[in-house]
Amino acid sequence: MRREAGNFPFLLKNADFLGKTEKTAQGCFVGPHFSIFCAVNFAKTTIHFQNSSRSVTLHVPSLVFRGLPFLKFLLVVGFLLFLAQFAATTVYHGLLNHVLEDRAELDRDLSQIQGMVDYLNRTSADFLGDEQRLHSKYGLPLPDEEERSLGTGGSVEPKSKLLMETSPVFEKMANLRDEANRLQGKLDNNSGAFYNLTDFIKQKQSAWRFVPSISPTQGRYASSFGPRIHPVTGEVGKMHYGVDIANDRWTPIYASADGVVDVAQMSSTFGNFVTINHGNGIVTRYGHMQMSLVNPGQFVRRYQIIGYMGNTGRSVGPHLHYEVWVNNNPVNPLAYMLPGDYAVD
Repeated sequence: MRREAGNFPFLLKNADFLGKTEKTAQGCFVGPHFSIFCAVNFAKTTIHFQNSSRSVTLHVPSLVFRGLPFLKFLLVVGFLLFLAQFAATTVYHGLLNHVLEDRAELDRDLSQIQGMVDYLNRTSADFLGDEQRLHSKYGLPLPDEEERSLGTGGSVEPKSKLLMETSPVFEKMANLRDEANRLQGKLDNNSGAFYNLTDFIKQKQSAWRFVPSISPTQGRYASSFGPRIHPVTGEVGKMHYGVDIANDRWTPIYASADGVVDVAQMSSTFGNFVTINHGNGIVTRYGHMQMSLVNPGQFVRRYQIIGYMGNTGRSVGPHLHYEVWVNNNPVNPLAYMLPGDYAVD
């Protein structure tokens, strides 16, 4: 392609009737009212086709070629803007994917926390049911679940309310926080009640350890509580203040509850006998033992061996004479013996 410069006047309008005209510095002829025509520089451009003798000649205004640097500048600026937009879009999508991944992970964490809160709610309900059963067992007033929930709510700040309304995540987090606060209040109330109940049970268990509740030895019941014919004297209607349990000599004899030994001595009637004071007006007596293993003032525990079965004192054979006294009155010892190996603990 070849370009040749030339001056080609470009006629804008036929204006012979306009009269006198003037030529400006730019080469335009001006009439008394408006411009008539201007001289425009053209460049002659010839286009030759390869492998052909044909060619095309074009007359292009030189103004086009003078504007090429500006067009190149626009193209470069446009390309740079395209690269900047592409980079910004790539970074934006990368950050958006990262945020979406964090959002999904946060949703999973919130779901796990929600599951844990639900489990704790169910567990606290089970605790309340167990506590109610314990209260019923010990004859205590039943706890009120509504009272346990008092003081665990609260108002929502306007800013928090706006976040909850505009973002599901914030709403879920706020709900979890409220549930956690309610659960914390419940657990605090439950823990206080459980501590009180535990102390009460410990006191009860401590008292029950001093209540006779087991058979002091093994064997057969040879004589029951109440009037009887005395086996030695033959006296009719003689009051028998305990029960007789017969077995082989040297059969172990156990303390039927915790207590302090009051008496451990030989008697002409009861032979080797031991008296244990269990407190609260309860006393147990053990007679006709072959040998006693405790001393007055000694503290003994339930199931502790205090001696062995024998035939000492006024007796017709190896057996244990066992009495229970409550507030200085003899009672039927069978009322203080649980069946089998059961004991009050």
